[in-house]
Amino acid sequence: MDMKKIALGSAALAAFGLMACGEKPVEKAPAAITANSTDDEKFAYMLGAQFGGQNFTIIPRQMGEKIYEDALVQAIRDNVKANKDTNFKVQMDGDSLQAISNRYTAIARKRVDETRPDSAMLAEGNNEKIKAYVDSVARSQPIAEAPASTGAEVTIKADSPDNTKFSYLLGLQFANQLIAIGNQFQTEFDVDYFILGIKESVAKVADSTFELQFPQDSLAAIGQRYQQKMQDLRQAAIKKQQEEEAKLKEEIAPLRGDTLANGMPQKLNPKVKATKISVDKAIAKDLENLEPFAGKPLLVMYFSATCGHCAHAAPEVLEIAKEFAPKGLITLAVASGGNQKVGIRKFMDNAKWDETINVVWDESRQFGELYSDGYVPKVYAVNPDGTYKMYAAFESEKEQLKKDLADLVSGKKVEWNPEAPKTEEKK
Repeated sequence: MDMKKIALGSAALAAFGLMACGEKPVEKAPAAITANSTDDEKFAYMLGAQFGGQNFTIIPRQMGEKIYEDALVQAIRDNVKANKDTNFKVQMDGDSLQAISNRYTAIARKRVDETRPDSAMLAEGNNEKIKAYVDSVARSQPIAEAPASTGAEVTIKADSPDNTKFSYLLGLQFANQLIAIGNQFQTEFDVDYFILGIKESVAKVADSTFELQFPQDSLAAIGQRYQQKMQDLRQAAIKKQQEEEAKLKEEIAPLRGDTLANGMPQKLNPKVKATKISVDKAIAKDLENLEPFAGKPLLVMYFSATCGHCAHAAPEVLEIAKEFAPKGLITLAVASGGNQKVGIRKFMDNAKWDETINVVWDESRQFGELYSDGYVPKVYAVNPDGTYKMYAAFESEKEQLKKDLADLVSGKKVEWNPEAPKTEEKK
């Protein structure tokens, strides 16, 4: 079982001395669905009601224990806070979360195995009988109680019960879903309304006569409105992407120049825009494009900070760069346009890149549009005149790359004559 899928079904002013002496902080009113509630508040409530109603019904049957509501709510608040404040950490580390996930996955498998009919019943092939048997055994399996909710804060300790840790894990997953959905709608949903929806749906699971503040027909209506909103946002995103692509093609047209047989530019154009991340001051103090690297023998790596293959190749590229730097080779790493500065710097730290490698960001996406097919990593040996050779498969071409770089720093030009793309013959 994939545990990642289980969860799907004014104090700041005082801290900065901005509050008058003796004045009490204004507390936020408790979340409640009223006639004045915004659609975003109603939608957050609806999400909470759906998450709570589904998971507090299904998961106890799967895991044999009810969910500890307070631990789950604590995790939601912790994860939402951690998402806003990178200095704040949730109460369980990755290893602990994985361990509790594995433990409950094993429990779920065991409970499923206990419901399996014997071979004789399976041989009969009576599907209705088999289903009735499985349902009967599943209903008879014990479900342990969880601590009653008091609304108090929960602290996760090493000796906390497994149920508390598991409930905390589920809460982290709930929060991840809320944040992800908010990102899709380009907004931040109020976590208090999300938690309100969870709490009320849990109360309804325990007592079917409990009435939600937001009736089912209203939940359905707000759900439909947000489905339409998502479609509108997607259409707007598609239109924006198309406009950006058209603008990019217009920008790079004068940069392309003569092309090779495969359609790529014959030369690395130094006027291609680049955003400086970490560049040797002897090469450039400020940077707008690749002109400071023109006329030099170059080793270029085009990468993405989220690419595993790039992460694997990065230390090897550094090793090659260090080998040839004393002979005059300059190494340039170009991060793809889909990255962000914080991610690029983290990649550099993990790869232990130093001043040997100059790093720029293809924020304008011009480099990628001209010199890549969308796949990374790509490595290039660039002659001083701008002509180059591309190595699409770094691992298998690494030794050839070293030979070519030896030629390059000795003054010999690196040659590349790619074939034209193959086309299907007409029958």
